[in-house]
Amino acid sequence: MRLQMYKIFYEQRALIFPNLDENNLVLDATSLELESYEVEKIHNFLRQWLVVPLQEDVVIDKVNAEVLSAALLRTFHLAPAAGGVVVCEGQFAAIERHGIPDLPKGHIEEGEDAATAALREVEEETGLTGLNIVEKLPSSWHCYLYEDEWRLKQTSWFLMTTDDPSHTTPQTDEDITEVTFLSEYDLEWFLKNTYRSIADTLEHPLRRVLAQK
Repeated sequence: MRLQMYKIFYEQRALIFPNLDENNLVLDATSLELESYEVEKIHNFLRQWLVVPLQEDVVIDKVNAEVLSAALLRTFHLAPAAGGVVVCEGQFAAIERHGIPDLPKGHIEEGEDAATAALREVEEETGLTGLNIVEKLPSSWHCYLYEDEWRLKQTSWFLMTTDDPSHTTPQTDEDITEVTFLSEYDLEWFLKNTYRSIADTLEHPLRRVLAQK
């Protein structure tokens, strides 16, 4: 799997850490114990970045992974999720939610690991069965405001196959209106119209698997 620089997305802009990847981060309680001027500085910057309506990306190329981990935990409530890129016969499964093309994903429930959650969420949102995980893909990270609390969602993505792509049922109670399989000819449209966090994170894996048809 190709490692890639760590990015946090908020709407259509990104906070980019070119010298880090997600494996550098330690997002557990031990990071909260780190007290330093650097942690407070990054924490204050994150809070400002979230509320100032900048349109351009911001690059931070000098930050320690331990410091960033502590600052993230001080700024956000973590909301882990998981989802899948389901491929079959040179196509991949996409959903439409609120009129936006997307990939099936959802929150990891208590006691679940990411792979189990991904299989469950994909089946629930698409109706696809006979799912098998092929490999782990890069995670996407995006933040959002929920009930006056800033949340940071890490979505763990998995490449999957299905042995029965013919039967799909969109999960309408999750506002999913369509499940469809897209080919490499639809890929540019999908990347242009889906969420930037998905397009930037999964463009390379999508192009790779569609080229292997």
